[in-house]
Amino acid sequence: MSSSEKNTLNDLLNNDSFIAWVMSNFKTNDGYWSSFEADLNKSEKAVFNKAVDILKKLKALNIDDYKSNLSEDFIQQQYNKLIDDYNNSVVKKPKVFKLKSLLKYAAVLVLLISIAGLVFVTNQSNKNLADNLVETNYNPSELLLQTPDNKYYVISNVKNESLLDENGVKVNIDTEGISFKFTENSKSVNDAKYKVIVPKDKKYLVTLIDSTNVELNSNTTITFTNSVNTKERHIDLEGEAFFDVTHDEKRPFIVQSSDLKIQVLGTEFNVSNYKANGYTSTTLIDGSINVSNQQGESKIIKPGSQAKLLHNQGHLIVKKVNVQEAVSWTTNRMIFENETLENIIQKINAWYPEKFILNDENIKKYRFTGTLKKQNNLTHFLQMLKYTQGISYQINNDEVTLFFE
Repeated sequence: MSSSEKNTLNDLLNNDSFIAWVMSNFKTNDGYWSSFEADLNKSEKAVFNKAVDILKKLKALNIDDYKSNLSEDFIQQQYNKLIDDYNNSVVKKPKVFKLKSLLKYAAVLVLLISIAGLVFVTNQSNKNLADNLVETNYNPSELLLQTPDNKYYVISNVKNESLLDENGVKVNIDTEGISFKFTENSKSVNDAKYKVIVPKDKKYLVTLIDSTNVELNSNTTITFTNSVNTKERHIDLEGEAFFDVTHDEKRPFIVQSSDLKIQVLGTEFNVSNYKANGYTSTTLIDGSINVSNQQGESKIIKPGSQAKLLHNQGHLIVKKVNVQEAVSWTTNRMIFENETLENIIQKINAWYPEKFILNDENIKKYRFTGTLKKQNNLTHFLQMLKYTQGISYQINNDEVTLFFE
């Protein structure tokens, strides 16, 4: 690479050797790239570090794992946000970068690259949201949008609709996600609360009006205020979600669960708040967050750490964790490391409708390490338990009983 190319982000992101260096945690080709970095001037090093940061953030979500099954919409949002952040801070004219070489490490990006340019094109629409969605009653088995006037709309079958809400906010909806965009004709109303309800066996991506991305897991409800001028960006969460928060030091981003409050300026983190699990937890991927409970206890969490609060208990427990295990659901997998079968069953209930019966206390406490993929059916998991762990099963209608032979 010549010196004239040193400050070109596009060249770095398409350089096989550079990608291999970052993806191998700076081991492969380290001598060359360490020497290369040392020769850079200040501006060139800033671009170099940005390219490293982009690849590291992609890697943090397991995009480089050949077994990864991340949704294309989620990857597209993550990738374009990284590029947009760079364009906004360095150049005025947007560029579309082609990560051709990265495809060797992430085949799932093929669709992303082919449509990346489309995210910069927005079609103006005058269609009214209320007139173009199907109104319904509340039904937790449906993917629903609740509007500020407390009406529910089915969004599970909507394909590529571009609509306007009652305040002129642009709402793009399809079967994989919904996004909100403030336009010059929009009115900002501080109490315009929306709610998205995600049913069992479904995930959904929400892009808030400040460009924050929130991927919702199964059995999850998120409530948010669609305003651009409130002092805080406030989210209420029931269930589980992965947040990639747009930085805004003037408007802190707050996630409120049943018993835990999380405050950030801009970062990436996971929050799990399922009642059946008996706890609320937040796991930090990047940045920093302030976690506090209802008793006023407050702690700053560092990347790679998790704060957990057992329901009906006040003390915050903070520890280092396997980040990939905490966010594996975004890749349609669940990773378990020495976890009790009782806890595992609580988690996979989000995927399967069957009721599990564990009458044996030894079964409940049995610890399991392994990976479960969503595309595999329940029988696959049960067979894995039987032939690798010696745990048999019996299925009767919608009930699954686990027992030792």
